Amino acid sequence: MEITEKNIKNVGENYSNKNLIVYTEANFSKEELLTQMVHHIKENSDAIGEENDFLKNILEREKIGTTAVGTGIAIPHARFSGAKKIVISIFLLAKPLDFQAPDGEPVKLVIMVGAPQEHGKEYLTLVSTIVRAFRNKEYRESVFSAKSSEELLRKLEEFK
Repeated sequence: MEITEKNIKNVGENYSNKNLIVYTEANFSKEELLTQMVHHIKENSDAIGEENDFLKNILEREKIGTTAVGTGIAIPHARFSGAKKIVISIFLLAKPLDFQAPDGEPVKLVIMVGAPQEHGKEYLTLVSTIVRAFRNKEYRESVFSAKSSEELLRKLEEFK
């Protein structure tokens, strides 16, 4: 699939499912959140083989530098051999979390991306497309206003 901003809605349909879109009121540390997200992907998709392998790669990537991109968004991501296909999970946090973002803003929306090693170009295009989509302030604020997983899913699908 060619990934462009015009078909960002298809990104969710091709790389995620409704069970991977979560609104949570839990109070997580950064590592707890990343661990929970990896576990959630393992439990709700067939995209990854070994949960610990994915988590290790996500945490290693985070050590290189924060995956927070600013404006309340983080995109933890990793390519690893245990991935069977590209997968995306999105958590909207009722309690924003410090991700050491470049703009100093706490993170409210966390979009985790996992991919097989051999899907480098598709993976990089996907991550950059997500970043560009959330530069749209109106869209970003609409997504941030969701108060349930169902509402979050609806708002994510509203991208124009």
